[in-house]
Amino acid sequence: MADAEVIRRAKALLDQLSERPRFAGSPEEAKARVKCREELERAGFSCRELPFEYSQWPGRWGPPIGAAFQAATILVVAHMAVHHGPLVALVVGAALLSALMFAASDVKRRWTAAFPFQRASSVTLEARRGDPRVWVIAHIDSKSQTVPMLIRIASSLALAITTVSAFLVLLLSLVGVKLDISVWHLLALAALVVALPSMFCFVRNDSPGALDNASGVAAVMIAAQSVLPDQGLGILITSGEELGLAGARVWAARATPDMLVINCDTVDDAGGWRCMYTGPKPGRIAPAAEAIAGKLGLKLAIGRMIPGILADSMAFADRGIESVTVSRGTLSTLARIHTRRDTSNALTGKGVAEGATLLSALAKELG
Repeated sequence: MADAEVIRRAKALLDQLSERPRFAGSPEEAKARVKCREELERAGFSCRELPFEYSQWPGRWGPPIGAAFQAATILVVAHMAVHHGPLVALVVGAALLSALMFAASDVKRRWTAAFPFQRASSVTLEARRGDPRVWVIAHIDSKSQTVPMLIRIASSLALAITTVSAFLVLLLSLVGVKLDISVWHLLALAALVVALPSMFCFVRNDSPGALDNASGVAAVMIAAQSVLPDQGLGILITSGEELGLAGARVWAARATPDMLVINCDTVDDAGGWRCMYTGPKPGRIAPAAEAIAGKLGLKLAIGRMIPGILADSMAFADRGIESVTVSRGTLSTLARIHTRRDTSNALTGKGVAEGATLLSALAKELG
């Protein structure tokens, strides 16, 4: 679909952006952002850098603490069910999970901006041409983790399944089904085992971040250059995505509700395309994306965000702004993300070039 020259440009840009790890606020990230600004100004965009402050604490410690609390809840429920009966266990478990959900929601929406510990600063690059209604965005920062993304997602899903199983067992007990005490021992053990990868998933800065997310940034740069000069378009290159969507949350706080946001995060050469969302299904973006993918001969699945994944589009969806994240990959892609193996060596630029074509066509259609 993409011609050889666009693929060559995509590969060159991808290599430049992913030369070194780009932790939020680092000199390496700033260097990559300068490259983006040069590309956008060359395409006729007016650019400005928007510094912001945030707390790294929620992004660093929120997921491990949340996983530990969820596993502890299952242990408490098991203990209560054995020693105090299923009704008491159900009430206590429901209260603990409700508290966890409320705290998690509050952490995501407010703590990144307001929490007083581990304060840091970074910069978001905003680029405009005309009076944009459509914004195409990607995060420039990278991180590594002590646990690869694929294993962390599996841990999150397994922990959710174990939690649901524990409450189903409680409901069966309440309606009179007799269950052996060993069922609770097995559930408690399962909770501990499946939570461990998430509990020990700590943030590092060892990944060049080619897939996550130099690929998305490169696709956005090429897409911006291919949109006609007379069409209004906004481009946002965020920072701090890997630490609680920090840059996107700060910018989204002053965004207007009528804007449309297309986030591009992780573009591999292999795998199917996904258009993911949270909250209500995007009534304008989703049908347009499906139609354009069909015209381009691309396989595009539209569905909810994969559990365990955070993306900048979520910061906008939380404020009632229609937004999606466009991505492409396989299980192998997830296994490389947030590791030292996430380099541009295995990428040809073909996926980025195809992503740029999809993004530019979608921006034109919606704009």
